[in-house]
Order: sequence, then C-alpha cells, then structure tokens
Amino acid sequence: MNQTPRLLNRIILSVLGFVLLAGGVNMLLVSGVPGYAAVWRRGATDVGAWFDRLLVDTTLPGQKDSWLWIVVTALLICAVLLMLWWIAVQGRGRGGDYVSIFVAEGPMPGRTEISQSAVEQALRHFLGRRSDVVSINVSVWNLEPEAGLRIKVQPRKGTAPGALGRDVARAARLVQGALGVSGPVVIYVAVGTRSRFARIERVL
Repeated sequence: MNQTPRLLNRIILSVLGFVLLAGGVNMLLVSGVPGYAAVWRRGATDVGAWFDRLLVDTTLPGQKDSWLWIVVTALLICAVLLMLWWIAVQGRGRGGDYVSIFVAEGPMPGRTEISQSAVEQALRHFLGRRSDVVSINVSVWNLEPEAGLRIKVQPRKGTAPGALGRDVARAARLVQGALGVSGPVVIYVAVGTRSRFARIERVL
C-alpha cells in the first residue's frame, strides 16, 4: 500500500550483493591460488601506476594536489545526499487522519478529522470482545481518491484465519459505512511467537 520503490530496492540490493560476492571470491582466490595472486598483483600495480600518473597530469601549476580530489569530494557529497533522499522515500504514503473534510457551508464552517485511532476503536467495537484475537492494529495510507486502511490482526494459536479475516472485513465495512467512506482495505493476519504465548485474558 505504501509508495516504497520495491523493485528498484531489490535491483540495488542484488547489485550490491553481487559486488560483495565478487570481492569475497577475489580475496579467496588471491589467498589460495598463487597464479591468480601473481596476476592480481601485477594488475593492481599497473592500475596504481596509472592512477599516480593521472594525479600528476591533473595537478595545476603551483598547486600541490590534483583537482580530481575536488571532483571526488563533490561526488561523495552527492552520494550522501542521494542516500538521504533514498531513506526519505522509503515507506511514503502513510498518513494519520482517515477522514479530513473541510465544510465551508452552514452556521459553523470548519474541518472534520477522524484519526486512525478512532477507526481502530470503532473496529474493535464492531468486532466485539473476542478471545481468539491477541491484538489489532490499524494504519492509514494516503491513496487516491480516498485513503486506505491496513488492518493487522494477531490471532491466537488455533484460530481459523479465513473466518477471522471475513469477520474483520465485515467489521471494516461497517466502520466505513458509519464514516461514509469507501477506500481500499488490506487485512493482514499475522501468526507468530506472540500468538502462541499470549495470555488468555488478553482480548479486544
């Protein structure tokens, strides 16, 4: 439901993983295969000599260091900014208010807002007190044309997920009907360690 670029994330992780794997294999070959190590040392020596010549050729008269270091610094700054931007775009789309309407007509114009906590309380009300549910969490996502809901339900061990999912979907429709909205709803039934060891008195 969020706007995280998952495909691009997977591509970047695959490329980084391949680079790290290639580096690890190269280190193993250098340390374990004498012929490969000799070729690697000759190649590394040639690359080092070429880089030294490049630094000398790009040093301006009267300067001590090459202007390439300025380019490298600028590239590193750009890389840091790109990483900060990449972190910022992960998980975009999550909102706080499920309903936010501005009413301009009438004797008291103003804005009506219903938060996700109010939606969660209404959902608990329509579900009733159930001993087969450990916890329930509701999050709101900014979608077009209407906001969407993501409902995460933690059932107790042995609970039929299909029946529970239908009950939660019915309660979600009742909540939307009461609020006068009809956005998309995603129901996530999570089963884990908490479901097995939660105490029996924890009910909705």
